[in-house]
Amino acid sequence: MSIVCFILSSFIFLQDVPYKPDEEFTIKLDLSFKQRPPASQYSYNFDETPREYQKRNRSGPTPYVILFISIDEVSRGEAKFKIFQKDEKMVLSKKINKGMEFKLDVGYTDDLKDQMEGHYHLISFYDSKKNEVSRIEILFDKDGNYSVNGKIKGKI
Repeated sequence: MSIVCFILSSFIFLQDVPYKPDEEFTIKLDLSFKQRPPASQYSYNFDETPREYQKRNRSGPTPYVILFISIDEVSRGEAKFKIFQKDEKMVLSKKINKGMEFKLDVGYTDDLKDQMEGHYHLISFYDSKKNEVSRIEILFDKDGNYSVNGKIKGKI
């Protein structure tokens, strides 16, 4: 009997954390134009490709993506959320409240298509005991498709 309980408990921990239901949050994409910061004249990146050099030295404003996220409903047990980028760098951590809104600077569209920092974000929701109870995954692919929780929502 104890072996069966051990196998069942191991199986439960291997299951993925469920996505937060679509009706409990809203994500609005804002595409604007922003000037890239100037490149340093005193440094050189030997690993930089010609495309990256052109992007870094392009004159004029470049398309830039900002996401506006609102939490419309708080599921039972959700107490806090954390936002992580692709490299598991934590971007934001807050207590959750119904109706709260926040802004997430994602980055320049060409960087997102090149799969650079910002093309993937994970919003993890935790209970009061710090167990992850749900999540929202935001992904921009190489073709510029924008998806939330595996569902394509548009193209940048």
